[in-house]
Amino acid sequence: MRTSRNAFTLVELLVVIAIVGILIALLLPAVQAAREAARRAQCTNNLKQLVLGMHNYNSCHKAFPALSRGYSYFSAQSKILPFVEQSNLQDLIDFNEPLLVSGDPNPVHNGVEAQPIPLLLCPSDPGEKLYVDDDGNTWAGGNYQVNTGSGTGMNYYTREATDGMFWYNSSTSFRDMTDGSSNTVLMAETLLGSQRDTDELEDAQRQLASCSRNAMPFRGDTGEDLAAAAASGYRGHRATSWIRAYDYFTTVDGFYPPNAPEPDRLAHAWGLLAARSVHPGGVNVGLCDGSTRFVSETVELATWRNLFCRNDGEVLGEF
Repeated sequence: MRTSRNAFTLVELLVVIAIVGILIALLLPAVQAAREAARRAQCTNNLKQLVLGMHNYNSCHKAFPALSRGYSYFSAQSKILPFVEQSNLQDLIDFNEPLLVSGDPNPVHNGVEAQPIPLLLCPSDPGEKLYVDDDGNTWAGGNYQVNTGSGTGMNYYTREATDGMFWYNSSTSFRDMTDGSSNTVLMAETLLGSQRDTDELEDAQRQLASCSRNAMPFRGDTGEDLAAAAASGYRGHRATSWIRAYDYFTTVDGFYPPNAPEPDRLAHAWGLLAARSVHPGGVNVGLCDGSTRFVSETVELATWRNLFCRNDGEVLGEF
């Protein structure tokens, strides 16, 4: 007598595998979308905490932190560390000592410049968190930047007062937001740099168009002039140091719309520096009233620039 065996045939097994593959293909986009939604929520929470840290700093010092000018060049972000539960890191920094010595990190700060801070990093950005410069020094980057203004006219030139909330040695507070705290950006997110310097543009979202000194003498030239200047090369070190107050490391402006198709532009360390993200359709911003918003990349450019201006008196459209 023969005993029958219950088992799948090869054809049945292939059919089952095909069905499972189809189900996975159908579910994968939903899983990825859910993960991105969670990452975007975390990004929003990071920005919220940073904005509240700025508020607490303002409460203590009666002004928002300035970009340090001169021999120190400490960023506004580095000054709010105690207000975002990072006192241990700020204890490593001596703000009475320069950040750099002969172009290299000052050892008195205990290597803090190379330490990534999770709160300053968007979980959606897959970019490299650490940047190694040409001299072999390591710098930790950050996605959340402070608002230096609309970028129009001379409002990208942070050695002088702009229409934004931050510039070198600024001392702004709520009294300066004549457009209202709910209508003014305090901070916005951007993308880490590609860390590649090239002659040809490779990634408009992660590289800066560098304009030569002959093409862009900075005194008297407007943001519009900078936007029209010829690029001599493309640099990949945008947003690559949270501690340094150079514009292209820690600031953002409203000249270009969110996720602009053209690269940021740089001349003499000042530039047009756009808000950017990998979140589908837009970027997160933190407003001066402490709230956060996701702003579509299709926002009207005039409205977007008004958001970065604290005192233009313009009525905002939808954003």
